[in-house]
This record gives sequence, C-alpha cells and structure tokens, in this order.
Amino acid sequence: MSRYQITPEIRRIPEAFRYGNAYLLKTENGSILFDPAVPPEKVTEADDVTLLIATHGHYDHVASVRQWTERNKAVFWIADQERDLLLNARANASLMFGQPTSYQEADRYLLDGELIELDSELRLKTFSTPGHTKGSMCFLILRLGASEEAEALALITGDTLFADSFGRTDLASGDSNEMYQSLQFLRGLLMELPASLPVCSGHGMTASAGELLNSPVWIFAETLVGG
Repeated sequence: MSRYQITPEIRRIPEAFRYGNAYLLKTENGSILFDPAVPPEKVTEADDVTLLIATHGHYDHVASVRQWTERNKAVFWIADQERDLLLNARANASLMFGQPTSYQEADRYLLDGELIELDSELRLKTFSTPGHTKGSMCFLILRLGASEEAEALALITGDTLFADSFGRTDLASGDSNEMYQSLQFLRGLLMELPASLPVCSGHGMTASAGELLNSPVWIFAETLVGG
C-alpha cells in the first residue's frame, strides 16, 4: 500500500505538530475526516469535508474540530463516553500540549456495535475499545458488493492499536485492564479479516492485518496485566 493513499477511497494525512494521523474517506455524500486534528489548510480536498469522526477525545485527535465545524458546517461524531474529555482541558490533554481547550458537544454520540450507512455502498461499523480512554473506538469501513455482501476496506484504530505497539493508559480515563481486553478483542477481529486489510492507526505508519498479527504487540500487551 502507498504511504499516504491507503485505498482508492482512503488517504492518510499526517499532522506534523502532534505527530498524529487523520484519514480522509471519500463518499458519495462528501468526505469524512477521521481524527480531525489536521486543520483545513492542510487538506487539499477541504471543501468536500462534511463529517468529522474522532476515535477519542484527546487534543491531538480533535484539535481542529472547531475550525472544520465553523468553516464547512461539518457534523462531528464521537463515542458517548468521551463527552467529559471534550469539555475538560486537563482530561483531553490539551493542557499538556500547552493549548488548553474545551470543545463543543458532538452532534452525535456513537455507541458500540452500530452499523451506519455512509452512502449507497459504504458502511461504518463501530467497536468500543476502551483503555487509552474510556470512550476510545475503532471503526471498520465496509463496502457492499453486487451480492450485497460487505467487503472490509480498512480498520481505523486510533490510539488503541499501532503497527508495533498500543496507546498509553496513564492519562485521564485510561485503564490498563480495559486496554488488555480491547487488544484481545482486536486480535480476534483481525483474525477474521483479510490479511491484506489496512489497519490505520492514530500515530505511525499503516500496517496490514497480517503484519499486525505477526507483530510483537500481543506479547507487549501481556505487561498490562502483569503477564
């Protein structure tokens, strides 16, 4: 896969200051920006962005939400459990970055296990994966084929799972035991998905599901529960 063009529909946009990744998904109804820390001036297709979806409420993943909602009137979605992080500068880590900020309420608070229609073909499956934060979520992007069977296009994991590691659990609402359980769930999910499926993390490079299953991340995960 390309360093930036993950699939024909999905592009990675690195956000240099905070070293985070945003992902742009093209749909029939406009583009969706996952983890909108990157400002509009850094996105070539900025005018097409109509929806913002955050994997969690930390500053380095939501820093530019207000710019997008004011510029594009974009709609903002995040997990229900992240409400408090949005409103609290210490909890959302913006204070730690020297940019204390509180963010507006989301337009929709997502729940675990939702299957959301994005356009006539694309669907979004939500997975609650607490640990890095209480409301951390992963998103499986699916496309319906001619037979109406869903084909997985990519898995967006935020800071729950990286190519060779996982997110820290010592910030507000983080929990090591919950992270361990979430990682075990994701490992099982990856086993069910195609080995070539792109796994798009909140920091670092994109890896395939097969590469991740053969990485040492699962051994490192045992340290979360004293294994």
